[in-house]
Amino acid sequence: MQDHERILVCVSASPTNADVIRRAAALSKTLDAELIALYVEDTEVRNEAQARAVHEHLGLAERHGAMLTTIYGDDPATAIAQYARVSGITKIVLGKSPERRHPFAPKETLMSRLNELAPNVEIVIVPNQLSAEAGSFRLSRLFRRERFSPLDLIRTALILAACTGVGFLFSAVGLAITNVVLIYILGVMAVALVTTGYLYTLLSSLLSVLVFNFFFTEPFYSLRSSPDYFATFAVMFAVALLSSSQTSRIKAQSVQTANKAYQTEVLLSTSQLLQKAEDKQAILEVVQRQLSRLLEHSVLCYDVTDGVIADAPTMCTIEQDGGFDGIGPELEVVRWVGLNAVHAGSTTRTFPQAKCLYMAVRGERTVWAVIGIRADCAPTIDEYRKNLMISILDLCALAVEKDHMTREKQRMEESARQESLRANLLRSISHDLRTPLTSISGNAAILMENTGQLSPENCRQLYASIYDDAIWLNGLVENLLTITRTENGVMKLNLQTELAADAVEEALRHMDRDAAKRHISTDLPEEMLMARMDAGLIVQVLVNLLNNAVKHAPEGSRITVGVRRRGGMAYLWVEDDGPGVPAGDEEKVFDMFYTGVKRGPDSRRGIGLGLALCKSIVQAHDGAIGVENIQPHGAKFWFTLPIAEVEGYEQ
Repeated sequence: MQDHERILVCVSASPTNADVIRRAAALSKTLDAELIALYVEDTEVRNEAQARAVHEHLGLAERHGAMLTTIYGDDPATAIAQYARVSGITKIVLGKSPERRHPFAPKETLMSRLNELAPNVEIVIVPNQLSAEAGSFRLSRLFRRERFSPLDLIRTALILAACTGVGFLFSAVGLAITNVVLIYILGVMAVALVTTGYLYTLLSSLLSVLVFNFFFTEPFYSLRSSPDYFATFAVMFAVALLSSSQTSRIKAQSVQTANKAYQTEVLLSTSQLLQKAEDKQAILEVVQRQLSRLLEHSVLCYDVTDGVIADAPTMCTIEQDGGFDGIGPELEVVRWVGLNAVHAGSTTRTFPQAKCLYMAVRGERTVWAVIGIRADCAPTIDEYRKNLMISILDLCALAVEKDHMTREKQRMEESARQESLRANLLRSISHDLRTPLTSISGNAAILMENTGQLSPENCRQLYASIYDDAIWLNGLVENLLTITRTENGVMKLNLQTELAADAVEEALRHMDRDAAKRHISTDLPEEMLMARMDAGLIVQVLVNLLNNAVKHAPEGSRITVGVRRRGGMAYLWVEDDGPGVPAGDEEKVFDMFYTGVKRGPDSRRGIGLGLALCKSIVQAHDGAIGVENIQPHGAKFWFTLPIAEVEGYEQ
């Protein structure tokens, strides 16, 4: 005996099955065992009362904590025994089978067959009292679930007429009468294929014997026959009935197999579609569509964000059930489901008057959404589809939680990145501001304390030093202010159509004072080259590139700034004849906080923001930026901007 008990209770439409389920639940609590409710669905079409009873019994088992399972098979004993073997069941709880009340009832009961098929499993019998009517045989029960169809009756008549015609043809060519018998058996099987239920199968089996007797046995055209044919008639009727019964069963099995294959395909496609969904809204839309396909019902969805349920749902309707016309918002039920994470509404005991069945898409700690399924119209939701629906909702919850965790991870990574950027900025600023601020304060103190003792030349040098340090600090502040123009990593632009040459001329007016010690020239096109740009930011890019050239090029060197059309882009560049960019640093120079090799302990260096900001600004304009060394020495920084064509007009 295994360590953990697993109890299996069999679910059926029997009126005493509810008591069997309660006894099994009590036994599972006593033994602290796992309870499984098993329903074996065969190919017979059950009436609405039986289907409703099975549904209620499965719901009762679920409320008692049982795990619901539905399997399919023509032989319940074999199906239960096989499931018990593969699932490690230790006890099977059954209701007592009714006594044998008629000669056609099987001699072996379900209990005796289970004892034979699963000898290692303990079987617990719950005694019950069935009424005489429940155990007795009535012919009316055989046809209780049958429905009369004129179309099926016409099909039956046409098939038998066709068989009779073929029989006359066989007789005319001299074939043996046994061939005609086979034709009628084939016809009965055809009736079983094209009609629904057993009524027309039984009717065609009986009529085939009578028609065969009337047309093909002596005396012809009379129902009187020789006693020698009685055995033929009996065998013919039995073979026709058995073969048609098996044909009907195979047809029902094929229909069930097709339905289950379609429903399973919906589940698999749901998993694939959820993997492609980009956010929570897309995930919920996928689940709505798939549930509507699976259940053949209209489906609505109330989104739940931070515990707040949306007042208006999204809807996925189908024409067959009329959508949600006449069904108003049922927010009380929705809020209850969102708060308790338990399904409620139609077909349940909580808010049973509701027009929809509401189920929660629940994660480990929260409810992500509430799904509503219109459940007041056919077809009813059977237990198999209900289990698939629950599986789809579980997949939805996992997908939403995965998306939520991914976004939280990205937010945390972005927060860590921003925090690292902030720390680097503070560290760089606090380190690199000391030199110019110390120089400014020191020079100002010298001027204040020694005004009368300093020569005009010394005072001019001190003033120039203070000015240079102030200009450097101003450029640093401009770069820092540009950083504040970004929001969530996206730079906010005020794009206008501007003349590219105007941006160059404006940048030349804002260069460092040391630019006067270099030979600066421009290379501007004769055409009016217009580009889409945020003029202030592009001017700052050019100023940063020009000041960078001034800082690295020696006094007396040449610096050229130019503009040209290159394809559909405006190509701007700043070229100097300084030492150039060290090999391998062509990409690094645009990284934030990259400052290159220090030139000396007393030199004032940047904090590595200028070129990084240039790259961010240009990329925000859908342009490109780069650097290349020129021969014999020097560097050329370039970037591109989209050209804007301006149509002329007449005044």
